Amino acid sequence: MDEYFEILQKKAKKIGADIKECGYDKDCIKDAIALKIKSNLEDESFETIKDKATTIEADILNCNTKEEFLNAIEEKVKRVLEEENELYTSIELQKNFMPLDLG
Repeated sequence: MDEYFEILQKKAKKIGADIKECGYDKDCIKDAIALKIKSNLEDESFETIKDKATTIEADILNCNTKEEFLNAIEEKVKRVLEEENELYTSIELQKNFMPLDLG
Protein backbone atom coordinates (compact mmCIF):
# COMPACT_ATOMS: atom_id res chain seq x y z
CA MET A 1 0.00 0.00 0.00
CA ASP A 2 1.42 3.37 -0.88
CA GLU A 3 2.59 5.72 1.84
CA TYR A 4 0.42 8.66 0.81
CA PHE A 5 -2.71 6.51 0.91
CA GLU A 6 -1.95 5.77 4.56
CA ILE A 7 -1.37 9.48 5.24
CA LEU A 8 -4.75 10.30 3.68
CA GLN A 9 -6.45 7.67 5.82
CA LYS A 10 -4.89 9.17 8.96
CA LYS A 11 -5.96 12.69 7.96
CA ALA A 12 -9.50 11.49 7.30
CA LYS A 13 -9.66 9.67 10.62
CA LYS A 14 -8.29 12.70 12.50
CA ILE A 15 -11.12 14.97 11.30
CA GLY A 16 -13.82 12.31 11.24
CA ALA A 17 -14.30 12.17 7.46
CA ASP A 18 -16.39 9.22 6.30
CA ILE A 19 -14.24 7.24 3.88
CA LYS A 20 -15.86 3.80 4.22
CA GLU A 21 -17.22 3.97 0.67
CA CYS A 22 -13.86 5.04 -0.79
CA GLY A 23 -11.94 1.79 -0.54
CA TYR A 24 -8.50 2.41 -2.04
CA ASP A 25 -9.60 5.42 -4.11
CA LYS A 26 -7.31 8.31 -3.11
CA ASP A 27 -9.40 10.87 -5.02
CA CYS A 28 -12.50 9.79 -3.12
CA ILE A 29 -10.65 10.14 0.19
CA LYS A 30 -9.32 13.59 -0.77
CA ASP A 31 -12.85 14.69 -1.69
CA ALA A 32 -14.22 13.31 1.60
CA ILE A 33 -11.59 15.20 3.59
CA ALA A 34 -12.29 18.47 1.76
CA LEU A 35 -16.05 18.03 2.19
CA LYS A 36 -15.65 17.32 5.92
CA ILE A 37 -13.53 20.43 6.40
CA LYS A 38 -16.17 22.45 4.56
CA SER A 39 -18.99 20.98 6.65
CA ASN A 40 -17.04 21.59 9.88
CA LEU A 41 -16.86 25.28 8.98
CA GLU A 42 -20.50 25.74 7.96
CA ASP A 43 -21.61 26.87 11.42
CA GLU A 44 -18.80 29.43 11.73
CA SER A 45 -19.47 33.11 11.17
CA PHE A 46 -19.00 34.63 7.74
CA GLU A 47 -15.98 36.61 9.00
CA THR A 48 -14.32 33.50 10.45
CA ILE A 49 -14.80 31.61 7.18
CA LYS A 50 -13.50 34.57 5.20
CA ASP A 51 -10.42 34.78 7.46
CA LYS A 52 -9.73 31.06 7.12
CA ALA A 53 -10.06 31.26 3.34
CA THR A 54 -7.60 34.14 3.29
CA THR A 55 -5.18 32.35 5.62
CA ILE A 56 -4.99 29.26 3.40
CA GLU A 57 -4.79 31.42 0.29
CA ALA A 58 -7.95 30.02 -1.28
CA ASP A 59 -9.11 31.54 -4.56
CA ILE A 60 -11.61 34.03 -3.13
CA LEU A 61 -11.38 36.78 -5.72
CA ASN A 62 -15.00 36.34 -6.85
CA CYS A 63 -16.43 35.17 -3.53
CA ASN A 64 -19.19 37.21 -1.93
CA THR A 65 -21.29 34.76 0.06
CA LYS A 66 -20.57 32.35 2.88
CA GLU A 67 -21.23 29.40 0.55
CA GLU A 68 -18.81 30.73 -2.08
CA PHE A 69 -16.08 31.09 0.54
CA LEU A 70 -16.78 27.56 1.81
CA ASN A 71 -16.56 26.23 -1.75
CA ALA A 72 -13.26 28.06 -2.25
CA ILE A 73 -11.89 26.48 0.94
CA GLU A 74 -13.03 23.03 -0.20
CA GLU A 75 -11.32 23.49 -3.57
CA LYS A 76 -8.11 24.72 -1.95
CA VAL A 77 -8.01 21.68 0.34
CA LYS A 78 -8.46 19.39 -2.68
CA ARG A 79 -5.63 21.16 -4.53
CA VAL A 80 -3.28 20.94 -1.55
CA LEU A 81 -4.01 17.24 -1.08
CA GLU A 82 -3.44 16.61 -4.80
CA GLU A 83 -0.13 18.50 -4.68
CA GLU A 84 0.93 16.41 -1.67
CA ASN A 85 0.00 13.26 -3.58
CA GLU A 86 2.09 14.34 -6.57
CA LEU A 87 5.03 15.13 -4.29
CA TYR A 88 4.89 11.75 -2.56
CA THR A 89 4.54 9.98 -5.92
CA SER A 90 7.58 11.85 -7.24
CA ILE A 91 9.62 10.97 -4.17
CA GLU A 92 8.62 7.30 -4.44
CA LEU A 93 9.57 7.21 -8.13
CA GLN A 94 12.94 8.76 -7.35
CA LYS A 95 13.58 6.14 -4.67
CA ASN A 96 12.74 3.35 -7.11
CA PHE A 97 15.20 4.63 -9.70
CA MET A 98 18.13 5.37 -7.41
CA PRO A 99 21.21 3.57 -8.71
CA LEU A 100 22.42 0.74 -6.57
CA ASP A 101 25.90 1.05 -5.16
CA LEU A 102 27.43 -2.24 -6.23
CA GLY A 103 30.97 -1.18 -5.33
